[in-house]
Amino acid sequence: MRGEQLTRQWKLVSLLSGRVGRSLAQLSAELGRAKRTIQRDIAVLEAAGFPVLSESRDGTVYWRLLDPTHEAAELSFTMAELMALYFSRDLLQVLHGSPMQEALDSALEKIGARLPASGHDLLRQLKQQTAVSVTGWKDYSQSSAIIHALNRAIRHRLTVRIQHKPLKAPAAQTRAVDPYRLWYTGGGLYLVAHDHGKRATRTFAVERISSAAITNQRFTIRSDFDFEAFQRTAFPVHGGQPQPVRIRFSPEQAPYIMERHWHDSQKLVPQEDGSVILELQVGSLWEVKRWLIGWGADAEVVQPLYFRNEIEETAKGLVATYTRKGRISNE
Repeated sequence: MRGEQLTRQWKLVSLLSGRVGRSLAQLSAELGRAKRTIQRDIAVLEAAGFPVLSESRDGTVYWRLLDPTHEAAELSFTMAELMALYFSRDLLQVLHGSPMQEALDSALEKIGARLPASGHDLLRQLKQQTAVSVTGWKDYSQSSAIIHALNRAIRHRLTVRIQHKPLKAPAAQTRAVDPYRLWYTGGGLYLVAHDHGKRATRTFAVERISSAAITNQRFTIRSDFDFEAFQRTAFPVHGGQPQPVRIRFSPEQAPYIMERHWHDSQKLVPQEDGSVILELQVGSLWEVKRWLIGWGADAEVVQPLYFRNEIEETAKGLVATYTRKGRISNE
């Protein structure tokens, strides 16, 4: 019951945050509760210190929350919007150490200062019902100056010489790139840029960039570059020419696959035996391969054949690795 009441009061705060206000009849219809219950909820909000106002228009009383921001401000938020923004701060862990995270923390502190004590109390109670956990995020505290430089280069369309160490390379490589966009995806921050040496659009993990020197050379974004199209082919980071992939998931894992969104191009084809085939159009099979290995025998590549063979070779390598380690442990 307490959880239901908290949820209803949160919705009530949202409904009362409009500038026009709502009547008891409107609130009763929208919340699906009797007018007397709504009146009690409004009284609870008032007792908690929420600035609830009532206005009579044409013989009907309308209720609303006083806007906590200055009426003349160019941009203002309702009480519910401020509370929602402040409540979402745990989601921003993924930008830890970056200049964006510092600015967001500052903005959220200002938002928190605007909330009444009663607003903080309601948020604390809601947090006891809803938890947010983010795993696998990266620390950008050592990349602050590089992110600043990349943002400046993107804004002014200036070529950058970066030192970047690919994941499997023995040493960093110098690249001249035209930076198009910083992109947060797949738990990390990436630079999407035109690589002069490769003569192609590439994606660079920001934490693997050790330096970024801005040049005086201006660039124009290539006419054939479409970030939205590039983004649609990524799974989740590397985009490119879309390639069709069909993967069969076992009946045991089919419900899990079908209840989630994996990619914008996905098509789900249920099979008679309870399994499901996931069809994708992606730009990088390397990322799909890494994802598939985690599913073990519950995922089977149907097409393309060369990709199926590649997964088979990887599986043989896994068997060899664990067989060898098993012998070592037994010795």
